[in-house]
Amino acid sequence: MILPENFHIAHPGWLYVIPVILCMLLLRRRRGTDGSIIFPTLKFIKHHGTKPRSLAGRLGAFCFVLAAICFTIALSRPQQIEDKSFRVVNGIDIMIAFDLSYSMNTTDMVLNRNYVTRLRAAKDVINQFIGTRPDDRLGVVGFAGKTKSFCPLTLDHDLVKYIIQSFHPELIHENGTAIGSAIAAAATRLDERKDTKSKIIILVTDGASNSGQITPLVAAENAAKLGIKIYTIAVGTESGTMANGMVSHGEFDEPTLRKIAALTSGEHFRAASTDAFSNAFKSINQLEKSEAKIHNIRHIEDFFMYFVIAGGSLTLLGLLLHILRPTPAP
Repeated sequence: MILPENFHIAHPGWLYVIPVILCMLLLRRRRGTDGSIIFPTLKFIKHHGTKPRSLAGRLGAFCFVLAAICFTIALSRPQQIEDKSFRVVNGIDIMIAFDLSYSMNTTDMVLNRNYVTRLRAAKDVINQFIGTRPDDRLGVVGFAGKTKSFCPLTLDHDLVKYIIQSFHPELIHENGTAIGSAIAAAATRLDERKDTKSKIIILVTDGASNSGQITPLVAAENAAKLGIKIYTIAVGTESGTMANGMVSHGEFDEPTLRKIAALTSGEHFRAASTDAFSNAFKSINQLEKSEAKIHNIRHIEDFFMYFVIAGGSLTLLGLLLHILRPTPAP
């Protein structure tokens, strides 16, 4: 017999009693040895010795058999078991500080064997990274000569991906690279949540800080006081061609980016290619892991009581039918 996947018999050995009960029912139908009393004639007792046949008698015995089967099934304890798992995650809050300065439009990265801009490569790699962090809250700030918050911390990763995919260098109409302001804006967003175990900023830039009201190192020191790590990624080659045909020379201030990472117990990465860029995010993914705990709960629903009630009812019915059954004449 094929049972549902979550159906279980706690004591299946009792089910072997059912064939025995059925065998006893069959044996009951067999005719045994006839008793005999020697009389010269049976005519005068023929009428008195006949046992009246009745439907009540036959049904009563059948009810007792069914009752015995029900009690046997009850003893086997049929039950339904449902196992539920609850995943409790202690996620990480991640703010991505995304450089949207015009130099990010430089074409010096290779994606799918084609040269693409730094911005296009960054959008592709970052969105892949977001797909590997299902349990974390993510937010985005963009910066050029000033900083703009595009997305607060959220678990709606499709929204974050959509916003990043829509990025272009003309979103912020102010030239420059305000790294310090970007760090400060991202840290402010992270500090709004007090109950998060780990908070990090991923700073993606292709230039040196040359604008803003706060220096990158001061902003990094303030972030460190808030318990925020900063991972810095310098993206791009030493030179490349921008959309307007001008040649862009790398203006990376890697010493400052390394100091920013060191002040906050983070790390610095150099991404001169799309593969190196992707590897940087893979490293961050390995360094910053969310803690997940699985709690299993087993719910057991017993059905034996239904069979006890059915067996008791059949027993009472059998007794009632037995009372109604006519007794044989003496």
